[in-house]
Amino acid sequence: MTNYSKLPTTSRKLFRVVVETPRGSAVKLAYEPKTGVFEYSRPLPVGNTYPYDWGFVPSTLGDDGDPLDGLVIHQAATAPGVVIKCDLLGALRLRQRDPDGSKVRNDRFIFCPRKEDAPDEPVAAADVPGELRREIEQFFLSSVLGTGKKIKVKGWQDAAEARTSLKKGMKSFKRKFAG
Repeated sequence: MTNYSKLPTTSRKLFRVVVETPRGSAVKLAYEPKTGVFEYSRPLPVGNTYPYDWGFVPSTLGDDGDPLDGLVIHQAATAPGVVIKCDLLGALRLRQRDPDGSKVRNDRFIFCPRKEDAPDEPVAAADVPGELRREIEQFFLSSVLGTGKKIKVKGWQDAAEARTSLKKGMKSFKRKFAG
C-alpha cells in the first residue's frame, strides 16, 4: 500500500501533486493515509464541480495540519491517486475560519503539468491569467458553502513567493515526521 502523503515533494525541480478529486467531480474526495484509500468527504454545493484536478502536495504540512493543497490546471481529468509532476504557477492566499472559530492560513497552490507531458496546455508556467484567477477565487468561495467554514481571499503569490511557502510546508512536514 502506497502512502501518498509521504512521497517526495519534488522530482527534478518539478512538484508532485497527488490527485484526490478529479476535474468535473461534484463531490470532494480525500486521501486517508491510515487506510491508504480515497474516501468520500462531502458533496459540493448544487451546481458546483471541480474545475480542475484537485489534490495535495506530498511531504508538506500546512497550518491546518494537512498537506498543502494543489489545483492542477489542465484540460484532462485524471483519477484519484494519479501523481502529476508539475510546474508551480503561484498560489491563492486564503484565511480560513473553521466552525469552532479557529483561524488558519489555508492557501491553494496552482500548478500545471510539466510542458513535456502536456504540450498543448494553454497556461504558461509564468503566471495565472487575471480572469482565471477570479474564476478560481469564486470556485473556492462557493465550494465551502454548507461546511461551516468561511474563507477570505488574501491575494495571490507569484511562483517565486509560492515556492517559498511550499518550502516552509516541506520543513514543517520534516519537523513533525522526521526521526
